[in-house]
Amino acid sequence: MNIFKRMTSKLKSLFLSGLFTILPIILTVFVVTFTYELLSRWLKPLQKIQPLLLKKIPGSEIVIITILIIVLGILLKFLLISPLVKAIEAFIGKIPIVRTIYSSSKTLVDFFNVPDPTTVKRKVILIEFPRKGLYNIAFLLESATDGFEKLIPEKDKTPGEKYYKVFMPNSPNPTSGYFLIIPEHEITHTNMTFEEAIKTVVSCGLITPESLKDIK
Repeated sequence: MNIFKRMTSKLKSLFLSGLFTILPIILTVFVVTFTYELLSRWLKPLQKIQPLLLKKIPGSEIVIITILIIVLGILLKFLLISPLVKAIEAFIGKIPIVRTIYSSSKTLVDFFNVPDPTTVKRKVILIEFPRKGLYNIAFLLESATDGFEKLIPEKDKTPGEKYYKVFMPNSPNPTSGYFLIIPEHEITHTNMTFEEAIKTVVSCGLITPESLKDIK
């Protein structure tokens, strides 16, 4: 009986070892395949205007749209088409409902779109959420003194206390999260960079920032 238990335990250990080895590969293939199929469906109309030669190449529409985006980036970087982009944005800004969606999306994209995440000055902080004693990574936006602080009931305010706007991202998708108005004394400042914070959130905490490894 003991031999049977040891064999069962050994087989279980080998199975889990093999499973946890291959699982990241399976998940990677799944994500890549899902993304590819999703992009292919979105870009299917592009196949109608492709040359016949390119239609025979799987995924050619993704390559084409990638090249077009790069070309657009070059035009924005080196040519003066920014006024045209601003004119289009101004036109969108006049369309009800659409302007709300566009402005919100653009603000969120601009927040994460930085040339060099290692040098960008966005303060990474810790806040206690969803209760005391549990800490979450968040980004300090700006003071709420002249804005959202006015929404907080006077009975809940501490005289002389400053309030700040904070964005707390969700794992593993940092583009979603919570917008919070927090008193200054509930904010814990860190030395983490913006890039380190994003990597930590995306990896669900599996990646430890280098700046924390140097702390003794």
